Amino acid sequence: MNNPYAIGKRIYLRAPTVEDLEGRWHEWFSDPETTQYLIDRFWPNTIELQKEFFQSIQHSQNRLVLSIIDQKTGEHIGVCNLSAINWIHRFADIALVIGEKKYRDGQRALETVSLLLQIAFLRLNLLNLKGGFIESNPLTELIVKIFDFEIVGRDKNLFFFKGNYVDLVHVQLSREKWLDRNPKAIQVQKPQ
Repeated sequence: MNNPYAIGKRIYLRAPTVEDLEGRWHEWFSDPETTQYLIDRFWPNTIELQKEFFQSIQHSQNRLVLSIIDQKTGEHIGVCNLSAINWIHRFADIALVIGEKKYRDGQRALETVSLLLQIAFLRLNLLNLKGGFIESNPLTELIVKIFDFEIVGRDKNLFFFKGNYVDLVHVQLSREKWLDRNPKAIQVQKPQ
């Protein structure tokens, strides 16, 4: 493992590197299958734009971007983040993309979300995470159910998707609710 920030069973998360830029990262965000459920999915990405993004996150204090790495192969398979971090009110947005298609079995996405929740609530001491997803996104709907995110609102018929207008669903998960479901998590973080 290369500089892990959080370690799961199948994947680990680390800071993005220049080597990630030399890979397929930029291609993921031009691929229609990969981006079909992303809210800002319509403009093509280039290696130059990916480099600009990489530079913009290097010293950001309100966005934590992490590369998702497959433990077995060491391959950079996706990216996740906690963005729009508000340190006063202690909330952030959560998002992830598994860019490499052969790793889209759902297990790595679930593990990534689990690690991001631990990072947000235990390392960064945030109180709430929020997100949004285009309805009819089966993997995100599953993640919302498994991790018990609460649906807190909806923008009706906001996005044009596969020939129809669909809703943007807003979700939220509090640290308190997450800790109620994961009471041992706080014990793991206590000093010996």
